[in-house]
Amino acid sequence: MFDQVKIPFLATVILMLLFIAQGFWTIKLNIKSEQNKDIAMLAKKSAILSKNLSNLDNQNSLIYEFALYDSNENIITSKLSKNPPNLNFQVLVQNGFIYYKTAILQDQKTYFLVVAKQQNWYKIGLISTLIFIGTIILVFISIYFIYQSTLKIHQRQKKMMNSFFNDAMHELKTPLGVATLNLDMLEIRNKNTHRIKSALKQMKMTYEDVEFFIKHSYENFPKKPINFSYFLEQRVRFLTTIANSKDIKIISKIEPNLEIFMSEIELTRLSDNNISNAIKYSKSGNDIEIYLTKEDGFVVFSVKDYGKGIKDTKAIWQRYAREDLSAGGFGLGLNIVANICNKYNIIYNVSSVLGKGSTFTYKIPAFKEKLIDKLNTQSNLA
Repeated sequence: MFDQVKIPFLATVILMLLFIAQGFWTIKLNIKSEQNKDIAMLAKKSAILSKNLSNLDNQNSLIYEFALYDSNENIITSKLSKNPPNLNFQVLVQNGFIYYKTAILQDQKTYFLVVAKQQNWYKIGLISTLIFIGTIILVFISIYFIYQSTLKIHQRQKKMMNSFFNDAMHELKTPLGVATLNLDMLEIRNKNTHRIKSALKQMKMTYEDVEFFIKHSYENFPKKPINFSYFLEQRVRFLTTIANSKDIKIISKIEPNLEIFMSEIELTRLSDNNISNAIKYSKSGNDIEIYLTKEDGFVVFSVKDYGKGIKDTKAIWQRYAREDLSAGGFGLGLNIVANICNKYNIIYNVSSVLGKGSTFTYKIPAFKEKLIDKLNTQSNLA
């Protein structure tokens, strides 16, 4: 993606640098121009004052300040608010003042007349402010331009990716359904057909994870009251085939008639990902324990395995995160689960000990029928 935005990015940066350089150059030229104007005015004022040195004490000005020095640079009279450090200059810019020195010969004596004027920073400040504002505007326009360029590329790539996944899902769905249907129609029941059925179910769950991942951002999955107890029993029955293929026993302790309010599709993803992960990361011959209880207004769903355990219990919820690459998968399952939990305010937690196993726990708000729930249910049925 960076290669595609590199040219507009570099062009924008170069334009910004040129604009800033031009701004500094303009400020510098304006400062020099104002100083030249001030020097010319000081020279003119110095010429006027030089004609009447004896009456300098009675001269007053709101704009100019001046001082008269003898040949030894001793002050004869001064109306300077800030005296220059010495007279070794023709023009001196210091402490916000411009000083102009003139040597005057009178009565065979040399005098030095210094006329000063405070620099006028108003115009320079105004120009600097305008350049600064212009630079800020240019920076924001540049950032917006780069953002729009990047966003369009990202949206185009996302659209292409979604289109690819949709096409891939469509191509996989038909043969997967045909294989499952024909396997069910076969009267042969042996170890081999059992393994094929288990593999097809694993493929189906992976397919459903990817399909959900693609559609969840724009598709609304209708919510309804669900008897989680009955629902979980059905999911355990469905996944038992996969567990049996690894000689793993599922032990379930499910309290009856526990209801929650959520989408059946999202609940399927939550339950299936946890149970299938427990099967995937457990050793052959181990047990998996599934619990469903009620506790303080929550339906608590937990899955416990005695597998290899988890090193980083925080990283596993991130998208594409996989601790064991040899186990396969896309790293989407638990990220999907975490997003569902955040959507429904489900409290989720995992505790794990390396070499001993892990326990995933989900506290789902228990269903309490309210008017809004009735309306949602009726609208879904309609």
